[in-house]
Amino acid sequence: MRLPFVHPPQDKVVAVANDLIVRFGREAHDEALHLVQVAARMRANRNRRLYFLAAREIERSLADAQTGSNGGRASEAAGSSVVGIAP
Repeated sequence: MRLPFVHPPQDKVVAVANDLIVRFGREAHDEALHLVQVAARMRANRNRRLYFLAAREIERSLADAQTGSNGGRASEAAGSSVVGIAP
């Protein structure tokens, strides 16, 4: 069970992942992991969890982009709406 005060909503995770992909391109995953470390140092647990989930979403998006158009369709069918990066 996902508790709203512990886990950020999926739409917020996807929005952060999209924003990081648009800003940083292929380095978005590394940037999200960097933000996880920064949030941990600041003891901002909500942000740390949000960036961790965004990093996982970015990783999925990059994997889908590398597998080609079939992977992108599978991602859409699974409910992911993260912007893909062209290989």
